[in-house]
Amino acid sequence: MLVWTATLWASFTSCIPAKDPPPPSAQTAAARGAAPGEGGATPVVLVVLDGVRWQEVFSGVDRTIAAASGAGRGIGARDLLPNVYAAIDTRGALVGAPGHGRAIAASGPNFVSMPGYSEIFEGRAPEGCQDNACAGAAGRTIVDEIRGRAMADSEVALFASWERIASAATREPARMVLSAGRSDVRGAGLLADDRELRETLEQGTRADPYPGSDGFRPDRYTAALALRYLVAGRPAFLFVGLGEPDEYAHRGDYDGYLASLRAADRFVGDLLASLDRMGERGRRTLVLLTSDHGRALDYRDHGGEYPESARVWLAAFGGPVRARGFAAAPRPRRLADIAPTIRAVLDLQPDEAPSGGAPLSELFEDASDPRAVRTASCEPAP
Repeated sequence: MLVWTATLWASFTSCIPAKDPPPPSAQTAAARGAAPGEGGATPVVLVVLDGVRWQEVFSGVDRTIAAASGAGRGIGARDLLPNVYAAIDTRGALVGAPGHGRAIAASGPNFVSMPGYSEIFEGRAPEGCQDNACAGAAGRTIVDEIRGRAMADSEVALFASWERIASAATREPARMVLSAGRSDVRGAGLLADDRELRETLEQGTRADPYPGSDGFRPDRYTAALALRYLVAGRPAFLFVGLGEPDEYAHRGDYDGYLASLRAADRFVGDLLASLDRMGERGRRTLVLLTSDHGRALDYRDHGGEYPESARVWLAAFGGPVRARGFAAAPRPRRLADIAPTIRAVLDLQPDEAPSGGAPLSELFEDASDPRAVRTASCEPAP
């Protein structure tokens, strides 16, 4: 098991060099000047699994934690997440595996949800957001940028179990389809036009928030809404935020945490099956899957006092992504690199801010290029 210390984290961040140029193969995958999802352009689906540790993603069930909690025997990552790994084998890549290039992490220094989501959506280190009570998006987000290019409000959609995500995702929530938590709904008319969407939305509103609290909506309703809207609305950009892994982990319920990972894996399988049924449009769609933060070694906690909870992971499927299994990151990666990757794929204007990220070029490099599979020296030993 990897043990991160403050010294190791300082070493990780000190290895971040100047920005890479946008990957040429990602740029050519987009239709220049076209709206996302239009013609030959690339629709994007971004899925965030709240608080999912890299340990389960790469190694499967933690035998020590499972034995102590009575959650059952340990199984490997491929058995825990069969749909994710099947997709990685045939159409995608996974960044952040120990021994395969450099790690990907939240910039921090406080590794909690709102800073993580802000970093993902803004493509910058979350300098103005360091706790879950922060105001959210400080500037235009990747969601706002895509909405500015889209032809209609219905082309951008966000579905999240945790109600706070909306404020991190966009400064203009009225100009899209949005359902965050049990009660925050924008573009309700667009959802009400479809009976299945309307009924699922109503069921989620009435549902008990467990394993969350307050305005939290259980993941099964969020997942169902997202899958239905993907088919019925065919959005240019779809965000899906599933929150139960973090909620169960905070409760110290490792069995519930594992069950939420299996449910998330089923969602990924259903998502990719839905895209397959869309033919060429589905094949063009880029799917990104990640987490907003990691967890402490005890799996229950995370935050600035647990520097090991900085480390995350990222999977990418379809669209311009090469099927390559574990992709070796050529430099330390951050959550801030996700928005620049989407910008590169959609040919949007890059962010030149010093705190901004850089495109994940390793997702698009030719797998035969030896530079794409080298192991970097800044990776701590597993």
